[in-house]
Amino acid sequence: MPQAHICHPGATILVADDDVLARIAIAQYLRECGYRVIEASGGLEAKTVLIHEAKIDVLFADARLAGNDTGFALAQWARRNRPGMQVMLSAGLLRKTEAAAHLCSHNTTSPPATHLSERIKSMTTRHTRGIHKPSGKPRAAYR
Repeated sequence: MPQAHICHPGATILVADDDVLARIAIAQYLRECGYRVIEASGGLEAKTVLIHEAKIDVLFADARLAGNDTGFALAQWARRNRPGMQVMLSAGLLRKTEAAAHLCSHNTTSPPATHLSERIKSMTTRHTRGIHKPSGKPRAAYR
Protein backbone atom coordinates (compact mmCIF):
# COMPACT_ATOMS: atom_id res chain seq x y z
CA MET A 1 0.00 0.00 0.00
CA PRO A 2 1.20 3.54 -0.62
CA GLN A 3 1.86 5.81 2.31
CA ALA A 4 -1.60 7.35 2.07
CA HIS A 5 -2.35 6.04 5.57
CA ILE A 6 -0.29 8.91 6.98
CA CYS A 7 -2.83 11.46 5.72
CA HIS A 8 -4.16 13.59 8.50
CA PRO A 9 -7.85 13.83 9.35
CA GLY A 10 -9.32 16.62 7.29
CA ALA A 11 -7.22 15.72 4.25
CA THR A 12 -9.06 15.72 0.93
CA ILE A 13 -9.66 12.45 -0.91
CA LEU A 14 -11.04 12.20 -4.44
CA VAL A 15 -12.98 8.95 -4.83
CA ALA A 16 -13.41 7.94 -8.49
CA ASP A 17 -15.63 4.93 -9.05
CA ASP A 18 -18.25 4.27 -11.71
CA ASP A 19 -20.09 1.86 -9.38
CA VAL A 20 -22.36 4.41 -7.72
CA LEU A 21 -23.23 2.22 -4.72
CA ALA A 22 -19.61 1.40 -3.94
CA ARG A 23 -18.59 5.05 -4.44
CA ILE A 24 -21.30 6.36 -2.10
CA ALA A 25 -20.48 3.84 0.62
CA ILE A 26 -16.71 4.34 0.39
CA ALA A 27 -17.09 8.12 0.38
CA GLN A 28 -19.35 8.04 3.44
CA TYR A 29 -16.98 5.67 5.24
CA LEU A 30 -14.03 7.99 4.57
CA ARG A 31 -16.09 10.98 5.76
CA GLU A 32 -16.79 9.11 9.00
CA CYS A 33 -13.01 8.77 9.38
CA GLY A 34 -12.66 12.54 9.25
CA TYR A 35 -11.68 13.12 5.62
CA ARG A 36 -13.07 15.68 3.20
CA VAL A 37 -14.30 13.62 0.23
CA ILE A 38 -15.03 14.60 -3.35
CA GLU A 39 -16.73 12.04 -5.58
CA ALA A 40 -16.26 11.44 -9.30
CA SER A 41 -18.24 8.98 -11.42
CA GLY A 42 -15.40 8.27 -13.85
CA GLY A 43 -11.96 9.15 -15.08
CA LEU A 44 -12.97 12.20 -17.09
CA GLU A 45 -14.88 13.71 -14.17
CA ALA A 46 -11.96 12.93 -11.84
CA LYS A 47 -9.53 14.70 -14.20
CA THR A 48 -11.81 17.73 -14.25
CA VAL A 49 -11.84 17.83 -10.46
CA LEU A 50 -8.06 17.42 -10.34
CA ILE A 51 -7.60 20.31 -12.78
CA HIS A 52 -9.88 22.68 -10.86
CA GLU A 53 -9.49 21.62 -7.22
CA ALA A 54 -6.24 22.93 -5.77
CA LYS A 55 -5.99 20.73 -2.67
CA ILE A 56 -6.43 16.99 -3.12
CA ASP A 57 -4.21 14.76 -1.00
CA VAL A 58 -5.26 11.32 -2.22
CA LEU A 59 -6.81 9.94 -5.40
CA PHE A 60 -8.72 6.77 -4.52
CA ALA A 61 -9.80 5.19 -7.82
CA ASP A 62 -11.29 1.98 -9.10
CA ALA A 63 -8.68 0.35 -11.32
CA ARG A 64 -11.47 -0.85 -13.61
CA LEU A 65 -13.08 2.48 -14.47
CA ALA A 66 -15.01 2.17 -17.72
CA GLY A 67 -14.10 3.98 -20.92
CA ASN A 68 -10.82 5.42 -22.15
CA ASP A 69 -10.05 6.97 -18.78
CA THR A 70 -9.47 3.72 -16.88
CA GLY A 71 -8.16 3.81 -13.35
CA PHE A 72 -4.65 3.08 -14.60
CA ALA A 73 -4.80 5.85 -17.21
CA LEU A 74 -6.15 8.23 -14.55
CA ALA A 75 -3.34 7.26 -12.15
CA GLN A 76 -0.70 7.89 -14.83
CA TRP A 77 -2.25 11.25 -15.68
CA ALA A 78 -2.41 12.19 -11.99
CA ARG A 79 1.23 11.24 -11.38
CA ARG A 80 2.32 13.45 -14.30
CA ASN A 81 0.09 16.41 -13.43
CA ARG A 82 -0.13 16.15 -9.62
CA PRO A 83 3.18 14.53 -8.61
CA GLY A 84 2.81 15.21 -4.86
CA MET A 85 -0.56 13.51 -4.58
CA GLN A 86 -0.94 9.95 -3.27
CA VAL A 87 -2.69 7.54 -5.67
CA MET A 88 -4.52 4.40 -4.56
CA LEU A 89 -5.97 2.00 -7.13
CA SER A 90 -8.12 -0.94 -6.19
CA ALA A 91 -10.53 -3.31 -7.86
CA GLY A 92 -13.17 -5.55 -6.40
CA LEU A 93 -15.22 -4.94 -3.30
CA LEU A 94 -12.83 -6.61 -0.87
CA ARG A 95 -9.80 -4.66 -2.11
CA LYS A 96 -11.71 -1.37 -2.09
CA THR A 97 -12.84 -1.86 1.50
CA GLU A 98 -9.32 -2.88 2.57
CA ALA A 99 -7.86 0.23 0.91
CA ALA A 100 -10.45 2.48 2.57
CA ALA A 101 -9.77 0.85 5.94
CA HIS A 102 -6.05 1.42 5.37
CA LEU A 103 -6.71 5.14 4.93
CA CYS A 104 -8.74 5.15 8.12
CA SER A 105 -6.17 3.20 10.13
CA HIS A 106 -5.07 6.38 11.95
CA ASN A 107 -8.53 6.72 13.46
CA THR A 108 -9.13 4.17 16.21
CA THR A 109 -12.83 5.01 16.35
CA SER A 110 -13.46 4.39 12.64
CA PRO A 111 -15.88 1.62 11.76
CA PRO A 112 -14.20 -1.65 10.73
CA ALA A 113 -13.78 -2.44 7.02
CA THR A 114 -16.24 -5.33 7.38
CA HIS A 115 -18.85 -2.69 8.22
CA LEU A 116 -18.15 -0.99 4.89
CA SER A 117 -18.25 -4.26 2.97
CA GLU A 118 -21.55 -5.23 4.59
CA ARG A 119 -23.00 -1.77 3.87
CA ILE A 120 -22.13 -2.02 0.15
CA LYS A 121 -23.51 -5.56 -0.10
CA SER A 122 -26.73 -4.46 1.61
CA MET A 123 -27.11 -1.48 -0.74
CA THR A 124 -26.50 -3.72 -3.76
CA THR A 125 -29.07 -6.25 -2.55
CA ARG A 126 -31.71 -3.56 -2.02
CA HIS A 127 -30.96 -2.07 -5.43
CA THR A 128 -31.18 -5.37 -7.33
CA ARG A 129 -34.39 -6.37 -5.53
CA GLY A 130 -36.11 -3.36 -7.03
CA ILE A 131 -35.17 -4.33 -10.59
CA HIS A 132 -37.88 -6.21 -12.47
CA LYS A 133 -36.65 -9.53 -13.81
CA PRO A 134 -38.61 -10.98 -16.73
CA SER A 135 -40.33 -14.29 -16.10
CA GLY A 136 -38.91 -15.81 -19.25
CA LYS A 137 -42.28 -15.91 -21.02
CA PRO A 138 -42.87 -13.27 -23.65
CA ARG A 139 -46.00 -11.22 -23.05
CA ALA A 140 -48.40 -10.66 -25.85
CA ALA A 141 -48.35 -7.09 -27.12
CA TYR A 142 -52.04 -7.24 -28.06
CA ARG A 143 -54.80 -9.38 -26.69
